Amino acid sequence: MWKKALLVIIAGVGVFLGFLFFGEKKSNQPLKVYVIFQEDAGRILLETFKEQTGQPYDIIRMSSGEASYHLLSLGKTGIDVVLGGPADLHEQLKNKNKSLRYSSAAANSIPAKYKDNDGYWTGMYMGALAIGVNQTVWQQDPTLKALPLPQGYEDLLRPELKGKIEIPDPETSGTGYTLLASLAQQRGDREAVSLMQSLKQQSASMTFAGNTSAQHLAEGELAAAVSFLSDQLRFKNSGYNISSLIPPQAGWEIGAVSILKGGNNSAAAKKLVDFMLSREVQTDYMNTAFSFPVAPNIPVNPLLAPVKLENLLATYRFDLAAEQHEKLLGQWREASK
Repeated sequence: MWKKALLVIIAGVGVFLGFLFFGEKKSNQPLKVYVIFQEDAGRILLETFKEQTGQPYDIIRMSSGEASYHLLSLGKTGIDVVLGGPADLHEQLKNKNKSLRYSSAAANSIPAKYKDNDGYWTGMYMGALAIGVNQTVWQQDPTLKALPLPQGYEDLLRPELKGKIEIPDPETSGTGYTLLASLAQQRGDREAVSLMQSLKQQSASMTFAGNTSAQHLAEGELAAAVSFLSDQLRFKNSGYNISSLIPPQAGWEIGAVSILKGGNNSAAAKKLVDFMLSREVQTDYMNTAFSFPVAPNIPVNPLLAPVKLENLLATYRFDLAAEQHEKLLGQWREASK
């Protein structure tokens, strides 16, 4: 009898130790994160998260279009969190049943217009589309220096700017799709696609990602470019001679975070969302990312202080941009033939 009892005890201890071993192994799995904004900023944030929690991570930098393809078109990806990228991407993930509902307590202070009502994604920052001009290039170009700076998208179609501007590709870039979707909501699909095609023909090239356009602008390869204001200000802060203007009825983004189904570490993913929405991280990130905070009472970076947001398209709807994603890109592809 006692032998049988001893075997039961040994088996129980084995199960307990096995639980500890495998539980520890599981909790130490790297958190796999798609980062849609700049990789260096994402790595700094995730390193701080690792220092505070001990949680290892794998970072995968992708444009919004790349992430959309991988997450919506492919099967199980093993990705835990999508960090950043326009809210319409996160709406698509929600609509395709790819994301998990999680309402962080840290999101309670964020206004409803900056987060999903059902709790599938939460905004971390807000950004606006802007026309950036490299003032050095503009002033040194004899055909441009006498011209007024562009105030709207049509101004970029001046013959003097042929081959001297750049816009991001709406198929691969969240910036490019925000431009197309906001124009469609303001002017209708046909006019939006027509204007985007004209801007494409005017451009030196179409970039894979919006921040690449800002980089080309800063390096003097272009006279003007359309990108998110935050990307332009990042280079301006580094000493590049860039001026930015938000055109009338400009599109804008809510950079969001969401947790994916099919990931392997949902507990750590929730901790990362809590971390990203904490006041300390929000304050630090806003001061380095040159984006507008969505949480209240967080001061903006001084470079954003003079920026007027009255020009933004107030009626822009992220859910509609997500719903019309394939339709608009289909019209874009057809017009590009």
